[in-house]
Amino acid sequence: MKRAASRRRRSRHRCVSWSASDGRPACGGCYARAVSTIAFAAIVTGRIGAVYLSHRVALNTNPDRRAAFRSQWPMVVLMVCYTMTSLWIIAQPIVTTR
Repeated sequence: MKRAASRRRRSRHRCVSWSASDGRPACGGCYARAVSTIAFAAIVTGRIGAVYLSHRVALNTNPDRRAAFRSQWPMVVLMVCYTMTSLWIIAQPIVTTR
């Protein structure tokens, strides 16, 4: 009797919540923590790559090195804000109630 009740309790929590903070399984069999870690790494790596490539393009198109770096500051600030917003969004729970 106890075993059946605990089995029901576990199956009820299967798809209740999916966020970066808990380790519960997400729908489809993936673990939420693994998915959020991969998403975090992809976002941060993509943003760093984009900033690096834009700096290389700015250095190639602008003969003055100092002016090339100054021209990139607004984009760096925008990318930091964009990254923080993206990471905040993936940290939010997708499903809260069943």
